[in-house]
Amino acid sequence: MQTIATERLILRRWREGDFEAFARFWADPVTTAFVGGPIQREDAWRRMLSFIGHWHLRDFGFFVVEDGKTGEMAGYCGAQLPLDKLEPELGWGIYPEFQGRGYATEAMHAVLDFAASKLGWRTAISLITDDNLASQAVARKLGGALERHVDISGMRYGVYRHVFGDSPI
Repeated sequence: MQTIATERLILRRWREGDFEAFARFWADPVTTAFVGGPIQREDAWRRMLSFIGHWHLRDFGFFVVEDGKTGEMAGYCGAQLPLDKLEPELGWGIYPEFQGRGYATEAMHAVLDFAASKLGWRTAISLITDDNLASQAVARKLGGALERHVDISGMRYGVYRHVFGDSPI
């Protein structure tokens, strides 16, 4: 698995010690309101393992976002192609105490470069609920545009299309 350094962040592989912060994020109804709601600790463990497993099966996936100064886990972000989704997808989750600093945008610019240069992707989507204004803003800063809406597991998502470079889809 690749490690990527940005100006303020380190995007790195998962460690067992990342679990407590990850489980707190997924247990909080406020932080998970836009991604299906809170889940139990055991399910957070399985989700973290699925992120790790995605790397092993497909050689790409979600990174841990680490604050470069403090070494604290600030969230996660990456590129995935899960079995139950529409097509290659970009996603992020920044923990509340790190929000408002531009970390999602900075990390995802690095992921876009990774997806284009290492994976050869020309396009991908981000699925964002209509009331998640912060993630919509990040998607637009990354060059994404709302393409359509879809319903997944009882939730309505806007499909934001990202096109890498000036390549046509």
